[in-house]
Amino acid sequence: MAREKKQPQPLKRQLQEDVLSPHNLPYRMRLLVQLLTRRFADVLAPDHLTPLHWGILCCLWQQDGMATQAIAHQLQQLGGTITMGLDTMEKRDLVHRNPDPDDRRISRVWLTKQGADLQGKLVPRVESFVQYIFSCLSAEDYEHLSTTVNRLREHLDSK
Repeated sequence: MAREKKQPQPLKRQLQEDVLSPHNLPYRMRLLVQLLTRRFADVLAPDHLTPLHWGILCCLWQQDGMATQAIAHQLQQLGGTITMGLDTMEKRDLVHRNPDPDDRRISRVWLTKQGADLQGKLVPRVESFVQYIFSCLSAEDYEHLSTTVNRLREHLDSK
């Protein structure tokens, strides 16, 4: 008996089906982000840090003495969110803030010795976590995913 050829569904119908949760791609991407965020929080938990603290530390490890607004801009976070994160980090003696000597309206953030020392401890742990996440992808798949994510971000940021 001859196999019946499946007729391709019209694109409009396929798009309608792709919009319905839990099958649509944005919904699945949101679930992936939630899972990654939880797992990343678990990686940082032994040091009582959050992904926001990690982001702030990364900024300062690369350029100590950054302005609070520059950190917020680099991490694409609201200033108030950064301030709350810095408050916690300052209480734990990971950073300290000082007014900019040239413009007192600007607050600069500096690592303490304890904050600087975390780099040697956390970076290998996070590198291991990142390697695990992408260990199921080939190098080509990883590059394609990275390029696609960047293209989507640029597209959505342009609106």
